[in-house]
Amino acid sequence: MSMYEQLPFQPANPGEIDRLVADFPLATLVSADEGRMLATPLPLILQRDAASGEAQLIGHLSRHNPQFAMLQRQPRALASFTGAQGYIASSWMNNRRYAPTWNYEFVQFELDVTIEDSPEQLLRALDLLSAHVEAPFPKPWQPSEMGPRLEQLARYIVPFSARILETRAQFKLGQGDPADARADAYAGLSRYGNHQLAAAMRRHEELLREA
Repeated sequence: MSMYEQLPFQPANPGEIDRLVADFPLATLVSADEGRMLATPLPLILQRDAASGEAQLIGHLSRHNPQFAMLQRQPRALASFTGAQGYIASSWMNNRRYAPTWNYEFVQFELDVTIEDSPEQLLRALDLLSAHVEAPFPKPWQPSEMGPRLEQLARYIVPFSARILETRAQFKLGQGDPADARADAYAGLSRYGNHQLAAAMRRHEELLREA
């Protein structure tokens, strides 16, 4: 079973971790071997067993990416996801004694990666990803529409699953700030167009009230 490490600035509930990964699927996958470290930006899909809570990430890598060979030798890795984020300026505050800060949503998973180099697993990985990212659009695209090109694509990419061993999350969203500072922060975020972070902060407040 995956472990969950408690850090400062916790999400309002554990479901917010899965929500962040679903809303912001582009991860940074980091691995190390023989004194070398590599990082690759990859969209990843989180799957969680409803009964046990155990979870895994599904994705694919380019066969030409040196991180593919590294993961074959050393399958441990980290995947990090960043959600809504942005600067909270002191110049927005009526009380200018407040120091500036940066608010953010962040999740990091420690992983055990399994390369699953088969046509069936590749189609599964592509189907999961396309179903997720195409869901908001009319007439969502499916990998099967590629026809023979799907077989050609398989020569260049390789699917993997990654069992989540440990989860670390920080949702720094104005916790502990007095009401006047939060109001000034919301006004500044609205003024300068960071509606995504303002929405995340408000959602966090609402979830805490409901808890």
